[in-house]
Order: sequence, then C-alpha cells, then structure tokens
Amino acid sequence: MLSEVSTVAGADQYLSAGHSANAQLSPWRDWGIEGPLTVVINEQVISDKDFNAWCCSDMCLIRDPAIFPQLQLSTDIVLAAPWHPRRLISNIGSIGQDRPRGIFQQDSNHMILYHYPLMIGWVAGGNHSLMQGILQGGSVIPEEVYDVSPIIHAVAFDGTQWVCCHSGNPMGKPRYPEFGWCWEIAKRIMSLEYSPYRK
Repeated sequence: MLSEVSTVAGADQYLSAGHSANAQLSPWRDWGIEGPLTVVINEQVISDKDFNAWCCSDMCLIRDPAIFPQLQLSTDIVLAAPWHPRRLISNIGSIGQDRPRGIFQQDSNHMILYHYPLMIGWVAGGNHSLMQGILQGGSVIPEEVYDVSPIIHAVAFDGTQWVCCHSGNPMGKPRYPEFGWCWEIAKRIMSLEYSPYRK
C-alpha cells in the first residue's frame, strides 16, 4: 500500500521524517513565511512585522468571542495532529454515538486557533479526541481568531515558495504546498465577500 501511495506525484513529502507521527502542526511555523511583510494600509507602507507579529497585532487578532465562528468538524478544515497510537485507539473506541463517553463535546482541553479568510482551524490542544470529533462529527468554537485579510495581499504563493508582492523577493516555503494554495484561494474569497470581523 505504501509503495502505491509513494508513486503519486509529490507524495514523498508526506512520507518523510518531517511528517512523522510526532510532527506537530503549528500555525506559526508551518505557513513558512519568513521575514518582515510589506503591508500597505491606507496608502501607508509598513514593513516592521513578520507574519506571526502581524497575526498577534490589533490589526489581525479578533478579541470579541461573541463573533467567533462555530466550526463543524466534519466539514470545516480543522487540522488535528494526533501522535499517540493508544490514545487515538482509545478515543475511537470511547467517543461517539452509543459509546462510553458519548458524542464528541468540546471541553477545556480543546484549543483551536482559527485563521480567516484561510478558513483553517489549527488544533493546539486535544488532538486525539478532536480527531475522533472530525471522524464522528461535532462542532467547536475557536479559542483564538485571527483575521489575516489586512495582510493577505502582502505575499503570493507561486506554486513553490512565498514571494513578497512589494519587492518580488522570495520569503520562504510553506511546510505543505496546500497551505500556499489555501492562501491564494483566500484572496479569491476576499474578492467575493467582506470580512465578518471588520466593521
């Protein structure tokens, strides 16, 4: 079976050591955008923050929990990275309809960081039970929400790497190219709708 999977174009990156069972996903590391972003806001060029600093700034960090989205685990993108086989098997056997712990329910162990308009929820806690929630269905409300629409046009993904839209210089590579494609799709989304987090 593995030999069949590895013949698919580009599949090797998912079978490498960097994608091993204990390789956690991180919204701060795995986008792979390196260096300061050049962002134009109200015709002012700002180049003093990297991607992480922008996300945590007042420009992108959404502070009102009343407007946080409810993510449907069976349909929305929620990236869990379970790593412990026993815990994974235990949750499969115990979480769900007519199982000892019942249907999936969010609790204080479950932490999701959500990026809009990328529409991606990153699991920062509760990976194993959230994985079962993804398989069985359920919903979660993120712990933190970041609206990156103010910086979405600062970089572009060219199919291989990030490119600064202001200078044309390379700015690193995403851990997986799908992250880059999500970024480009998010630009399309922004051309069709206004951010629900912006007044």
